[in-house]
Amino acid sequence: MTDPQALDRRRFGYWAGHLVVMGSMIGAGILTTSGYTLRATGNPQALLALWLVGGVLAICGALTVAELATALPRSGGNYVFVRAGFGPGAGFVSGWATFVLGFAAPTAVIAHLAVSYLTAGLPDRPGWVVPAGATALILGVGAVHTLGARHSAWLQTAATVTTAAVLVALSAGGLLLGTGDWNHFRAGGWPTAGQWPALAAGLIYVGYAYAGWDAAGYLAGEIKDPARTLPRCLVGGAGTVVALYLLVNAAYVYALDPAGMADRDDEAVKKVAELAAAALFGPAVAGAVALALGLTLLASVSAYLLTGPRVAYAMARDGAFPGFAGRLHPATGTPAAATLTQAALASGMVWAADSFEQLLGYAAVGLAALSGLTVASVFPLRRRAGLAHPYRVPLYPLPPLLFLLLTGWTVGFAVYDEGQREAALLSLLTLLAGVPLARLVRPRSD
Repeated sequence: MTDPQALDRRRFGYWAGHLVVMGSMIGAGILTTSGYTLRATGNPQALLALWLVGGVLAICGALTVAELATALPRSGGNYVFVRAGFGPGAGFVSGWATFVLGFAAPTAVIAHLAVSYLTAGLPDRPGWVVPAGATALILGVGAVHTLGARHSAWLQTAATVTTAAVLVALSAGGLLLGTGDWNHFRAGGWPTAGQWPALAAGLIYVGYAYAGWDAAGYLAGEIKDPARTLPRCLVGGAGTVVALYLLVNAAYVYALDPAGMADRDDEAVKKVAELAAAALFGPAVAGAVALALGLTLLASVSAYLLTGPRVAYAMARDGAFPGFAGRLHPATGTPAAATLTQAALASGMVWAADSFEQLLGYAAVGLAALSGLTVASVFPLRRRAGLAHPYRVPLYPLPPLLFLLLTGWTVGFAVYDEGQREAALLSLLTLLAGVPLARLVRPRSD
């Protein structure tokens, strides 16, 4: 008999999965990270290479998760894969930290940045406006996702298509019609010794900007024909975003004089997309672009509030999360309680953080470590007898090994670097807090 409280019903098609991946990936990172890297290095060629390396990393991760999701086509994503690969205790640690660092914290980061863009034109903006607006945005989007799969798919499609259209218009329009300088691309070259630390730090945030390449895996139990559809969603969505990110960064380089970036303050480089728009089209247009960019971030808030609750739901069904999260709404069939829990946690983080940078640093390092743990689970699952693998990673084991190598290096550097150490350690401690919790909760074994 079918469990009436089972979330694993095939309701989402290819485009829903593809757009969830895109919506999860496109967020705060592409609108902020490049400004800091350009200011620190003045090296546009190294900047573009950094985003290319990050793209390769994302594709390697997507290929690996495609194998995991087709072998275990159940909702819950990383929690399901790590639990199957390393046991219930490791699954609990991964699920706990994924829910906090992988979904609640990024939701807070992106909502905070979205409202910052949307209210940038307000004169003498009070300090409470951004957190209050971010809270309203989070709770509103979360409420829509409790209404049913059709509402979720509609919101995600509309928001992601709008996001992609705005970024393509900004970048392609800027390159074709804007006021820039192609000579900017000749600046820089092979990084100097003094530039490598800034590029290493930049890779952490570039990796964060690409985070979300695994998003369709969280809907594995709800994707139609998962063996055929999931690899296409994951790799196709990630590949689309890699191409888009390289195009956007080319527009940044065309617009902004790398030598002049050294004199910009933190607030200016944080909004590098708005800064580039002003250089390309003039200050009058930059305000409208800022408003459009704020609206585009709705896609990421939506994607995180659609996929994240599936982790809490899957954990609750295994006795590793409070039971209310494992119940579906009787009328809409959605994990409404889990969705509102994530929305409430993200809203609390918006008010607790002192700054956008603190939120971003907190989310990035732990999320990278969690992604590494997920990708590593492909090795024990490859050796498991009786587990079907409808899709296998091409050139195995090179993609997962390359992903783990680069991820380990970025996490290690974040802990080593004095400027990032505090946020990195706090993020990793959040992950490790799941270890004693797992002993207390004692999640159910298979």
